[in-house]
Amino acid sequence: MEDKRYPEIEEEEGIGMCCEPEPGYAATGSGYANTMGVRDMISDDFDPGIGPYTKEELNARIDEAEEFIAQAEKGDWSNWVTEEQSRANLYSKYPWLR
Repeated sequence: MEDKRYPEIEEEEGIGMCCEPEPGYAATGSGYANTMGVRDMISDDFDPGIGPYTKEELNARIDEAEEFIAQAEKGDWSNWVTEEQSRANLYSKYPWLR
């Protein structure tokens, strides 16, 4: 079997390779100095309403979820919905998802 020989390419120094920045180059952060970030577009009083906002609220939600799980383990599934019910709710609320 014959070895394939690839052509040897002489590369110019610094082209297509990592190198030190040019002398006098000053880094200016992200490089997007004249663009707006998401934080600049959203007002400070924006509230998506999904919380929780404090550790107490987070712990209360966890406790509630653990209680629902304990009830389901005992056979009470009243706090749960099936996948089909969940999909039906989504499709009725957002018909474009179909």
